[in-house]
This record gives sequence, C-alpha cells and structure tokens, in this order.
Amino acid sequence: MASVPCVKNQKMLLFAISIAAFMSALDSSIVNIALPTISTSFDVSTGMVTWVSTMYLLVLTSCLLIFGKLADRRGYRMIFLSGFVVFSAGSLLCALSPSFLVLVGARALQAVGGAMLSAIGAAMVSAYLPKEDRAKAIGSVVTMASLGVAVGPFLGGILTGMLSWHWIFLINVPVGILALLIGAAYIPSAVPQGGTAEFDAPGAALLFISLAALIYALNMGVSLGFTSPVILGAAVLCIAGFILFVRRERSVGDPLLDISLYRNRNFLFANIGAMLMMLAYSGSNFLLPFFLEYVHGLSTATAGLFLTVPSVTLMAAGYVSGALYNRLGPRRICLAATGIYLAAFVLLFRLGVATPPSVIIAALALLGFGLGLYYSPNTSEIMCMAPKEKQGMVSSLATTERNAGSTVGIVLFELAFIQALVTISMHEGVTDGALAGQPEVVQVLLASAFDMAFFVGVVVAAAALVLAFFTRDPENIDECVVEEAAMMV
Repeated sequence: MASVPCVKNQKMLLFAISIAAFMSALDSSIVNIALPTISTSFDVSTGMVTWVSTMYLLVLTSCLLIFGKLADRRGYRMIFLSGFVVFSAGSLLCALSPSFLVLVGARALQAVGGAMLSAIGAAMVSAYLPKEDRAKAIGSVVTMASLGVAVGPFLGGILTGMLSWHWIFLINVPVGILALLIGAAYIPSAVPQGGTAEFDAPGAALLFISLAALIYALNMGVSLGFTSPVILGAAVLCIAGFILFVRRERSVGDPLLDISLYRNRNFLFANIGAMLMMLAYSGSNFLLPFFLEYVHGLSTATAGLFLTVPSVTLMAAGYVSGALYNRLGPRRICLAATGIYLAAFVLLFRLGVATPPSVIIAALALLGFGLGLYYSPNTSEIMCMAPKEKQGMVSSLATTERNAGSTVGIVLFELAFIQALVTISMHEGVTDGALAGQPEVVQVLLASAFDMAFFVGVVVAAAALVLAFFTRDPENIDECVVEEAAMMV
C-alpha cells in the first residue's frame, strides 16, 4: 500500500473532517423547519419557498463528482479548505439576503461549498489516517454527521423562534472559519494523484445538466404533475444528457467518471445496494412524521423525539461496524445490516392505529441501526475496488448515488402513499362527505395507506439483502480498512 502522508496531529485533522460532516448534515436538516417563516418574510408562496431546499440539493448533487475528480488532480487539501471558504461565504450571504432571489442564489453557492466538503470524505480518511486508526475515526465522523441530522430541526426551531431565520445560516460562519484554520494547520499538502490530461470540462457540464434536470423533475414532479410539459422536458434533457455523458466518458482520455469500473459485478452491486438503502431510509423518514402525527395523534415535538431514535442507533451502529470489520469482513456485516433493515420495514409495514409506542420505537431503532451498520463496510467494499488514483472520484460517486437515491426515495414513497390512499378510498367507497365527523375512520384509512407505502421499503430492503448476498469481498480485502464517505449529507 502507498505510504500515509505525514500528519502533525491526527486528532485535529479528524476534528476538521468531522466538522465538515456535521455542518453538511446540519444544513440538510435545519432549514426545512424555517421555510414557513422565510415564506412570510419574503411574501412568497409555499411552493416557491421550497426552492430554498431544492436549489441546495440540486447543486450539491450535481457538483459532487466534479469536485471528487478535481480533488484527485489538485489534491484533497485545496478542495477541502476551499469548501469551508465557499460554504461559509454562502452561509453569510444567505443570512444577509435582501431578497428571495438572492437567498436562492446564495443557497446555490453554499451547495457548491457543501459539495467540496462532502465529495472526498472516504478519500481523505484513506489518504491521511493510518490503517489501525481508521475504524475509530469513522465512528467519530458518523457520530458527528448523525448528530447534525438529529439536532438540525430542534436547533432550527429554537433559532427561528427565539431570534430569526437568518441565524440558521449565520451559525455556520464561525464554525466554518474555525474548521478552516484547523484544516489549514493540519491537512498535509499531499501530491495530487490524478493524471496530467486536461480536466474534462464538457463532461462536467453534461453531468451537471443531467443531474440538475433529474433532481428538478423528481422534486417538482409531484406539484406540477409528472406529465406536465415542463417535467417531461426536464426528463428528456436528463436522459439525453446522460447518454451524451456516457458516450463522452468512454472516449475521453481522463474521464470524469470511469464507466469501466461498473464492469466489476461486485462494484456495481455494492453501489446499487447503497443507493437502495438510502432510497428506503429517506422515503420512510419523509412519511414517518405524518404517520406519527396523523395516525397516532402525536404533537410535532413528540414526533420529533421519536424520530431521533434512528439517529441515535445509527451512531451506535457506526462504532459496532468498525469494531467487527476486521473480524467479519464487509460482506457478512452488510448481510446482517440488510437483514436488520428488512426486519425494520416489516415492522413499519404492520403498524396501525393501535400499535403500541414500544413497537414503533423498536422499528425506528432497527431502521437506524441497520443503515448505520451497513455504511462503513459497504463503503469499504467500494473503495477497495477503486484504484488509488481514483479514490476521490469514487468517494464522490458514492455520495452522488446516495443523494440521488434519497431524492428518488422521497418521491417514490410519497407517490406510493397517495396512490394507496386513492385506491383504498375507491375500493371502500369512501368519499370526503362520508368522512366528516369520523376521525377514527380517517385514522384507519390513513394507516392502511401508510402501510402500503412502507411495503415499498420491504421490497427495497429485500433487494438490498439479495445484492449483499451476491456481493463478494474484494480480493485485496486484507489490505483495506473501513472508510466512510460522508453519506449523511
């Protein structure tokens, strides 16, 4: 194996990487709770204000592979430190935005910085930390990312209610500056591992356009209708862009994405499995607050407490996975993780109006634990199968796939719920008038629709289990270690 660059202080280096994971995860969960307030502040519609979140996701996902490739060519230090600068500048501009359009544009800038920070998580762990310390380092990074996701809504609600929505962005600035100073002091100036050919700018443009069109179509399809001319046009642009992108990457000397990597069946299965796991997790997380509030009548605060359970068990599973990796190898851990994940969705599928809270908590705990157990060994499989000079590209590829899976999951579960609700209502001959004054009937009807939506999770988790079974440990597994790709973003 290649020697690890000299690091002056591994703990401080890990602290900088963990802050990046925390900031990215926090920003993904802290903003949504403030959207109604932002809508009122700028006097824009509910549909329009969603662009504050949509723009961030669109730009972040579209830029990940680009910065992963640039990191391979220019070195991780430059990309990572630039990420803190851009993210902090974007956060400050968001906080000071005088208009809604400026806010949306600032979110795009913030997302560029977020992509720089998120693209090379696994590659930096692999490049800068010794083999014997990486499993423990991953536990710290996963914990910080999970903490960001867990405290985001709570912290966002406090800041928005007690101060103003501007503070949900402003708090990033001092944290980003601190992380920048630490990173500048302790991240080694490693020699870039990439080739000497020119950066594939046309490929980068095609990839950005294709992913942006995909994210736009999925996010806006529910509100505009998937058969609307705008959404169909975005879908055509996405497909055409991907076709042109693949054709170019097959012919260019130094591709942005090495398509040949997917010829390895294990690499293909590991990447698809990771995308399916995030698809199911994000889709269920989208529906669970509605289930808890509408079916079980919980308050928003109480539902929020329930939904911290997966984050807590996800943190715990990160440490368990790291501890077991050297003894069991990635395949066995991934099999166990997907089995636990499937059990969680079987429980979710069977939830009803009379389900006791203990069963709901058990399902949520298994959901987070299964996903947390899966992260590290799955990423290790993917990174072990990647050439050393393409670690940044593959790390950002994994993050891109999981972000795309998350977006698809939200849309898929939402559509499944809506379709189930319509189908069950028609089958039972239920009308709006018939439901008036019958909240118990409404609860049962909604519970049945949620069950059908969660059944999608059962199918997806079962598919991930099958893929884990047929994914073999890499041949060089004895030389590899657990690596985490900042998937919480």
